[in-house]
Amino acid sequence: MSGETIGLLLAINSGILSVAGLITIFISMNSQHNVQQSREILWSIFTLPYKKNLFLEKGAIGQEVFRKFILYEQIITEKNTFLRKIIIFSQMVLTFSIVIWTTIVLNMLIWNPSPLDKGVLLLGLGLALCFLFYFILKILGDLKSISKVGQLPTVDQLLDANLLTNNSNIITLAAVSSRLKILATDIYIGFPIPFKNLMVHISVHNPVDEVDSSTEIVDSQSLADRINNFKKLDPEDFKLLDDDYCYYQISNPQSLGVQNNSFFATVEFLSKQGFVATEFYCEGLNINANKLIVYPYSFVERFVNRQSKLDPFSRYLNSAGDNPLNSEADWINIGKSFKAFLDKE
Repeated sequence: MSGETIGLLLAINSGILSVAGLITIFISMNSQHNVQQSREILWSIFTLPYKKNLFLEKGAIGQEVFRKFILYEQIITEKNTFLRKIIIFSQMVLTFSIVIWTTIVLNMLIWNPSPLDKGVLLLGLGLALCFLFYFILKILGDLKSISKVGQLPTVDQLLDANLLTNNSNIITLAAVSSRLKILATDIYIGFPIPFKNLMVHISVHNPVDEVDSSTEIVDSQSLADRINNFKKLDPEDFKLLDDDYCYYQISNPQSLGVQNNSFFATVEFLSKQGFVATEFYCEGLNINANKLIVYPYSFVERFVNRQSKLDPFSRYLNSAGDNPLNSEADWINIGKSFKAFLDKE
């Protein structure tokens, strides 16, 4: 191969790489717009439980959760056919560049007897091929996925109450968007979407009761025994009860000792993200009635998923070091023993 031919191939290769660079910039700018939109929706999802006057409009929070999750799913899984064609074209262009470089180096190896020159040429070719293959398969391949570009959770990950990244508070979101549907024979907990890895426990007491013994924290009871009272919800095992909520049967009025037509219900939620207790006030229950839908009026959260130096519990754990926490702190704040227990399970 003559020097003119090699020079022409290098010129063609330079033009190809320039075009590929411009295309990559266009792809990145296009993807960044979707990434920013997805990130803003994600932030709004995480801040939903802390909106002012959250429980004034009954059911509004559930509709908002459903709408934002659907919008996030549409953006994060969008199939842009034109963009994918451009990415595939860029991968083909870079593959052609690999062929040009390989041809030039092999030709130079044939006409260059020096072992040192051959070693340098092979080393340079190997490094160039590794870089290009990584760019073709990893960089351009990831540009097809909005979640990989923006390092955002996928929809399945976002539904997971055990997810401990991105300061996710899915357990709180599930708690505030939940509703109780009480029938004559069953009590159901409902969510606008099927969250994963949730454990729930319900207890009730009458308004005239001075002490709620069913929800009082018992220090003498071990953490394992407390968790054994919770029911794990299977996201594939929900029911639709004349609306579009996902309902799970968690108890029945008889087993809870419901005797009056008005009572308080406490639903506790557990996951690796922490503990959230939601309060419901059930009024006007009629055993002969078809159903009663009840919305929460307050919630209390004990997080283990805060990733901030401002979190008091995190600072407390750091200052405590390896010293064991007392039983009250173990339960109220959940803490290390709770996470270790769930990991072991």
